[in-house]
Order: sequence, then structure tokens, then C-alpha cells
Amino acid sequence: MAKKQRQSFLRGAIILMAATLIVKVIGALFKLPLKEIIGVSGFGYFNTAYGLFNTLYALSTAGLPIAVSKMVAECAASGRYRDIRRIHRISTAAFLVTGTVGTLIMLLGAQPYVSFAKNPSAFLSVILMAPAILFVCLTSSFRGYYEGLRNMYPTGISQVVEALVKLVFGLALAFLAINAGMKEYEELGTVFGRAAASPESARLMTLAYGSAGAILGIVISTFGGTLYLWLYHKFHGDGITRQQLHAAPPAREKKVLLKKLIYIAIPICLGALATNITTLVDVTSVTNRLSTALERGYDVVMGMYQGLIPEAMELVEIPNYLFGAYNLSVTVFNLVPAITTTFGISALPAVTTAWVEGQRESLRRNIESVWRMTSLIAMPAGFGLIALAEPVLLFLFPTEPEAVVIAAPILRVLGLAVILVSLTLPTNSMLQAVGKLNVPVKMMLIGGAAKLILNFTMVAVPKINIQVAPYGTLLCYGIIFFLSAPILCRTAGVRVRIFQVFGKPMIAGLLCGAAAWAASGLLTKQMGTGRTVTLLAMLIGGGVYAVALVLLRAMTREDLLMLPKGEKIVKLLEKYRLIG
Repeated sequence: MAKKQRQSFLRGAIILMAATLIVKVIGALFKLPLKEIIGVSGFGYFNTAYGLFNTLYALSTAGLPIAVSKMVAECAASGRYRDIRRIHRISTAAFLVTGTVGTLIMLLGAQPYVSFAKNPSAFLSVILMAPAILFVCLTSSFRGYYEGLRNMYPTGISQVVEALVKLVFGLALAFLAINAGMKEYEELGTVFGRAAASPESARLMTLAYGSAGAILGIVISTFGGTLYLWLYHKFHGDGITRQQLHAAPPAREKKVLLKKLIYIAIPICLGALATNITTLVDVTSVTNRLSTALERGYDVVMGMYQGLIPEAMELVEIPNYLFGAYNLSVTVFNLVPAITTTFGISALPAVTTAWVEGQRESLRRNIESVWRMTSLIAMPAGFGLIALAEPVLLFLFPTEPEAVVIAAPILRVLGLAVILVSLTLPTNSMLQAVGKLNVPVKMMLIGGAAKLILNFTMVAVPKINIQVAPYGTLLCYGIIFFLSAPILCRTAGVRVRIFQVFGKPMIAGLLCGAAAWAASGLLTKQMGTGRTVTLLAMLIGGGVYAVALVLLRAMTREDLLMLPKGEKIVKLLEKYRLIG
């Protein structure tokens, strides 16, 4: 691999993180207006479709790109460049097959799925989402290939391309669908052929079609990402030189490589469900059990949310509305793991190389660095969400104050879960890199079962209903991480410095959360509530966090050297003895 294209673990993570941050900003520009267009109920339909898509996507592709990345990294470490080229061709064909199968499963399973979830209005969104599985499969083939070669640029840029296309087409199609439905009602008294009793009822009926329009925009965006990567590969290649190919041993037979790819991919694929397990459990159980809670204690549930649920809403739609409010907090919760998962993606080829070459010290440095950098992001974010749950939700969803009241207690619990899920995802990647392919699968089954049991038994209790769901997420990822981390250390044969890796970021994160909470309270007394107060509280919390990191010497010399301009940063901090 050409040196200019190979990236260190942290440099690759920074590329992916930068792309993720850009994608998240674009995503906010998509989801916040979308929320205004389709409302809380439309958001419920949208997330019902997205939940099934994410699960089938994980089953169809999640194992293969990681397996491709791992195999490519192993071959690059041993100079088998002919194998690398053949792996790419084999994996592309495999992704085409799995993508087609995944699309068909989503099409055929749409009706049973929405019936089981007791959310029939989400049917159109689920159907339209199906082709996206094929496109993301093809996209994942290219991403896994380049990630294994330690070139994160194609993955990062393709993610930004997808986000931009989604922003344009998703919002436009959602808006057009809502307008078309309301225009039909004004002219004929119907919404897409169904009679509506009032303008409010008509508006509620259009939300399912607005959600479907947004979903169609996402499908178009996945095609855009696939097209970009195909063009990138066509015009830029993969960085493997002719000299490297000439010096490499002959490629192994296709069936040998395919067998190994499948052997690695299947457990990784199942383990990757850990990323989506809470979403899958929620979409299949929450609305269902909320219906049971309403049957058991309608007055209790409605009394708990008095004045927070629209009066014109029919009983059958109330579970979906509460699920939509719950997903406001989940949307915020998902921001942090989306960033920290980049550490796992970037670390996998680096850890694989160190493992294959038997570099024990390099293994320790990489594992510590992944956990430390993840903690440095997850700890302040998690404690900050606990401190500022309601202000943050009002900042993002100012036109849904009733739904925010429902969602805020949920987000406080998810703030703690953010830390655990952020650590879980890169831990799974590193386990896979050192050959423990089955461990994430087993942990996922244990954690997912715990969440499912809690959801099924407790969400149906009228007094707690939707408010108990985030505790299942906390329990699920707590089980997964605290069982997986020791296995990783034993397998790699390393001893991690707990205080340096986790303790210092936790102390700084707690100070960050406490400062943000205190600042929010004091500023609210002086200035009242509002976005300015929330921003100032976040800035104060961030400032306290930055000072605490420096004083605690939370980042090591090795971490900083892998950053752009790292040597200058190290010299400056060493001058004042502020580096760990």
C-alpha cells in the first residue's frame, strides 16, 4: 500500500470522525425540518421502518465489510496483494447476493412486521425502504475494502455524499407528499383516497405518506453513495502498486478465500446486531406493550401524560405517538455512538496487523488508545446529556414542547447508556480483530434478551410504560461491555491502565456535567429559558472539561503524536508538564 494512503489508527479515526460530524450536522438539517413536516406520529412511522431496515442491513452486510477489512488487513500485513484484489471481487459478488435477499425479505415481511408492531400505518414506509438494503450492501463492499487498506477517505466522503442527497430528496419528497394529501382533502375531502372527518384528521392521515416520502429520499441517497464509490474506484484505484503485485505470491483459490470470508463474516454479522439490538427490541416490543398498558390502565397512562397527547388522536395511534416522543431522545442518544464507532472501524486493521505480527506492545497501545479516546468523547457527552436533557431536547425540537416533556426523563437515563454503548462498539471490533469472532454474538444475545424481558414485562405496566424502555438499553450495553472487555484483555495478553484510560476521562466528564448543570440553573434565573442559555451552559461545561483534561494529563504522548501537527502539540504540553 502506498504510504501516502495508509493511515495510523487515530488519523484514520479522525478522518471518519470529521466525516461523521459533517454527516450529523447534515442529518440534523434533515431530521429537524423533517420533524416539523411529519410531526411526532410521522417520526414514529419513520423510525419503525428504519428500525427494520437497520436490522436487515446488519444481517445482510455488517459482517461482510468487517470481514473484508480484517482479511485485507491480514493480507496487506503478509504482502499478499493478489489476494486483496481477489477478495474485493468475491466480496462485491457476495454483497450483491445478500443485498438482493435482504431487499426481498423486507418487502415480503413488511406486512407481518407492522402487524406485530401494531403500527399498520408504517407499512408504506417499510415497503419503500427495502431497495436501500441492496445499495448499502454494494456501498459496504467498497468501504470494507478501503478500510482494510487503511484508507478511510472513500468511506468518509461517501457518507457525506449520502447525507447531502438525503437532505435534498428526503425533505423535498416528504413536503410534497404532505402537501399533495392536504390539497386532495381541500378539493375532495379525502387523503389519498381515504375520507377524512376534519382538517386535523386529514393532517394526521398525511403523516404516514410524509414519512414514506422521506424514506424514498433515503433510498435515493444510498444509491448516490454507491455511485460515488464506484466512480472513486474506477478513477483512483486502491493504491496497490505494480511492484507490490509482482512481488506478491499467487492469489489463493476463490473458494478458499470465500470460505474464509464466510467463516469470519457470519459471527461478525450476528455480533454486529449489538449495534441495532436495542432498536430492534424497541420497535418490536414498545408500541405493542404500550397498547397493553393502555388496555390495562387507560386512565393511569392518560393521567400521566395529561395535556401532552393531541386531543384529536385516536386510541390506536397513542402508542405510536409515545414511541415517536421516545425516539426524540433516541435520536440525540445515537449521535455519540455514531462518532465513537469510527474508532472501532479505524482500529480494526491496526489491531489486526499488530495481532498477526505478534506485536504485544503495539496491541496494548492500540487497545488503550481506542478506549481512552472513546471515553474522552463519551464521558462528557453522557454526563452532559444527564445534566441538560430537557434544554437540549428543546434546543433541537422547539416546536414539540409536549413531546419533550415525555422524552426528557428518558434522555437522562440514555445519557448514562451513551457511555456504555460508545465503549461497546469499538470493543466488538477489537475482539473481532484478535480472532474472538463469537464473543460479540454471545454478549449481544445475553444483553438483548435482558432488554427484551424488561421491555416486555415493564412497558406494559401503566404507571411506568415508555419511561422504563431506556433502562433496558442501559442494562443491555452494561452487560455487553463489562463481560466483553476482560475477554479482550485476556486474549490480547495485555493489562490496561484503568485510571489513565477510564478514570481520568470520567472525572473530567463529571466536572463537565456538573458545570453545565450549574451554569444552566444560574443562567436560567438571570435570562430565562432559551437556546442561548443552553448554548452558554454547554460552552461552560466544555471549557471546564478542557481545563480538567489538561490538569489531569488525560491524553498521552502517543495519542497526541498520531494527531495532525501532533509533534508541536506534544512539545507545547511537555514544556508545561501537562502531558500524561
